[in-house]
Amino acid sequence: MLRMGFTAFLASVFVSTFFGNCNAQSLPDPPKTDPPKSLSDPLTDDEKAISTDSYVPPGKIVREAFEAPPSATQLSKERVWIDRKNQRVYVDGYVAMREGPLEMFACPIGTKEHESIVATLAKSSDVHAALLAIGAQKGTPVSYVPKFVPATGQRIRVWVCYRDKKEKFQVIDARRWIQRNGKPKEHMESDWVFAGSGFWKDPADGREYYRADSGDMICVSNFSTAMLDIPIASSADADDLLFIPFTDRIPDRGTPVRLVFIPVPLKTDAPSPKPTVDPAKPPTESVLPKK
Repeated sequence: MLRMGFTAFLASVFVSTFFGNCNAQSLPDPPKTDPPKSLSDPLTDDEKAISTDSYVPPGKIVREAFEAPPSATQLSKERVWIDRKNQRVYVDGYVAMREGPLEMFACPIGTKEHESIVATLAKSSDVHAALLAIGAQKGTPVSYVPKFVPATGQRIRVWVCYRDKKEKFQVIDARRWIQRNGKPKEHMESDWVFAGSGFWKDPADGREYYRADSGDMICVSNFSTAMLDIPIASSADADDLLFIPFTDRIPDRGTPVRLVFIPVPLKTDAPSPKPTVDPAKPPTESVLPKK
């Protein structure tokens, strides 16, 4: 009992001495750190420099890639030109998608890039106006009630012009960037037709809007809102898509491209008073002058 009491006494002396020394010597203050940054806090100058220098919008890249096509009249500041003499419409954009579910070949920027190969700077309504300006004949969009009736309108051939990584001019029929689903060696053969989409009125403000401006510029699945559609049945069901991107033929995402729209001449019994442009003849390098 005596030994245990003495041991307890020594322990109490040690504890009081140790903690007394700790209290006598002030411990260093912890390093000061800034409070976590709130999402609502403004960016610092350094953060602004990083955020602006590390990303260049695709639209800026496209605008700086090519000069205007020769002998063409600019119809829209968003890179749309018409060439009445050669029966052509030129529209600038970029490669938005190389792999994935495909419903459109081309859409306006900021709409349906996740399911379109090309995104254009122009709105669908601008391209519609340009096609009318060179004399293309608008038809009717697809309908499903009471039965399926495909889209109608003048056939439009679409060419894609761009420069590869070595700055060499390339041109390809847009249909060759579209592969038949389940048939790896076959590309889409159907021409597009100028269905013309339509307008809808917003009940809130009474204004009319062009329906294809929401994304459906050049479709490979049938939509009643399509500006250009294919005149064959092509489902928009994700499990039954008729077409997919022909990935091996498509350049890298972000590649600037110039689309060339050429109406296929309508069949007529009367002889043509002047030679018509051959839509099957690919555009030459002259349509894509470099900046």
